Amino acid sequence: MPHDLVHAAVESALGINDGFWGATAQGATFEGFAPVAPTRHRRSGLKVLRREGDAVMRAELAVNWAYRVWSGQRTEGRGLGRSPLDERQIALASAALDRAAERWSEVAEGESLVWQW
Repeated sequence: MPHDLVHAAVESALGINDGFWGATAQGATFEGFAPVAPTRHRRSGLKVLRREGDAVMRAELAVNWAYRVWSGQRTEGRGLGRSPLDERQIALASAALDRAAERWSEVAEGESLVWQW
């Protein structure tokens, strides 16, 4: 499943409005992204990231942890800190990842998945 879809599913499920997709909605730009339609944002995407960078990083850690749990990767041991999520958040994120994976598996090659943020 694409990493950006993982972000969309987990951020939506956990109500993270200032993570990757929230910053994108505010006009942040990332390498490889091209807006489908002109945006109303006049400020630079880098300014958004400077202002929202800490929140985006917290979201990145939460999303990565949720994905780690959901995909059965190790969650204890050297190099891994404490979970940034509680059990309720893990359950919400896992259910959202299940739904996103199901939707993604139904997308045929060359087709698109539209995710409303």
